[in-house]
Amino acid sequence: MDEFTTSITSEKNENIFLARIKKYQVITFTLGFLFFYRFVGTLIFYFAGKETFLEIYNLSVWFFIIAIPVVYFIQWLIATWVASKFTSETLKEKFYHHPIATIIFIVLYLADLPYRLSGLDLGGGLIKFINAFEIIIYYAFISFIWWLLICWISSKIWKRQRFQWNWYKKTIDKIFIIIPPLYKFILGLIVALLLFIILSLLITKIFHYSGSDIMKLFNY
Repeated sequence: MDEFTTSITSEKNENIFLARIKKYQVITFTLGFLFFYRFVGTLIFYFAGKETFLEIYNLSVWFFIIAIPVVYFIQWLIATWVASKFTSETLKEKFYHHPIATIIFIVLYLADLPYRLSGLDLGGGLIKFINAFEIIIYYAFISFIWWLLICWISSKIWKRQRFQWNWYKKTIDKIFIIIPPLYKFILGLIVALLLFIILSLLITKIFHYSGSDIMKLFNY
């Protein structure tokens, strides 16, 4: 009977995770892609003898192999938990009711982001673009969590909304329309470019094809 109960409990837990993956596909895909990029990329550079942050911070590769999946999994749990607390409409209403906090956090985020990006070694080419994308996403999420905290404190102090600006409401509406498809486009473009580079490297290294060989195939 205990084994039967345990199997049912494990099945329910599995269904919970599957339900979260299906419900929050964009969050899951984003963190899954960033995990794959960071995990596989670091291991490739490490075993190729190139310097990574493991050597910079004197970390063991086994610590990295264990810690990185755990860290990204915890981030996924937190992100999906936060997303489960708000629908698009309820989140929009929260933006409506806290215009001052929203404007302050947006200004601080946009003002501080260039400084954060310039202070880090992002690499070059597509790697630089992906690293910058990851920093932008993480910093935006952290700012969002702080914004939620300020909004909660504000709602405890002021029970009613004191400011109603039509221009602000219209701006929020446009942001909710533009940002989701724009984010998906940028994420899809990054993934497509990375896959193209990986396939090009595989064709070049494994099959010993060059650019001229590929052009001959197309011309044929």
